Amino acid sequence: MNLDEKTGRLLIEGLHNTRDLGGMTTKDGKTTAFHRLVRSDAPDHLSDTAIAELASYPVGTVIDLRSEDEAENHPDSILKDPRFTYYNIPLLRINADDINDGVIVDTINTSLGHLYVWMFENCKPYFAEVLRTILKEQGKTVLFHCAHGKDRTGLITAIFYLLCGVERNKVIENYSVSYEYVKDLVAPLIEKTSPNVHHIYKSDASNMEMLLKHLDDKYNGDIRNFLTACELTDSEIDGLKKILLP
Repeated sequence: MNLDEKTGRLLIEGLHNTRDLGGMTTKDGKTTAFHRLVRSDAPDHLSDTAIAELASYPVGTVIDLRSEDEAENHPDSILKDPRFTYYNIPLLRINADDINDGVIVDTINTSLGHLYVWMFENCKPYFAEVLRTILKEQGKTVLFHCAHGKDRTGLITAIFYLLCGVERNKVIENYSVSYEYVKDLVAPLIEKTSPNVHHIYKSDASNMEMLLKHLDDKYNGDIRNFLTACELTDSEIDGLKKILLP
């Protein structure tokens, strides 16, 4: 397996948007640590060789952010492998595959940015559950993923980078580049849907910009305030920061 330290990408066959959160420079000149947290699209079509590469990275814990329906319909390839501890913690408690669901319809009619703001205000207990599970599993390399590794996964990634003091333009760039990596993965979905739906398969910078504006407007621009609203304690928040900045 090759790690591109410039982009953080793990080049594993069957994965498209798998990136280590290490190597990101913060405002005060620190650098986030490698081999702590990995973001990814769903590892649901992996060969034994690819699974072995993940295990040797070494990924030891996998957190699946998809709904129960998504996880059941497209199960992770690592489920029966004893080298991995697996959690399914849906961050958005709807089936994101169902473009007729009300939340998805609203997103189609507006933008992914509106969805992210909605999630910040309506999914706080689920954010807390995911983050507490990452805290519990620290000491292992934790991989968290959704379907394409850009939306639910992108929000968890943004939270960690903001908490560590990464510049906002880098957070936005790290989010928006996802579409370049998943183009081939989402191409069949784009092909079979009407043009007004296509934007939900992309990662336009404006979506993350909208979320960051919401963070400014409601949480005084401080991700700690949002995490406190998720009922995480100061000690837990400090612990989350130390995962990437030990």
